[in-house]
Amino acid sequence: MWVVRFIRHDGKPDEEYFYHTQSEAESHRNLFQNDDSGLYEKIEVVNEAEL
Repeated sequence: MWVVRFIRHDGKPDEEYFYHTQSEAESHRNLFQNDDSGLYEKIEVVNEAEL
């Protein structure tokens, strides 16, 4: 299981989205590569087994 984690700047809870494959998770993350909203400190893809 893979997690796309959106670490927020504004103090609200981080957002987490779960995927079965790494490629699905990375595709979701890649949609936000050019995000200039300033809402997120970082967006990361992590393997749930590593949490």
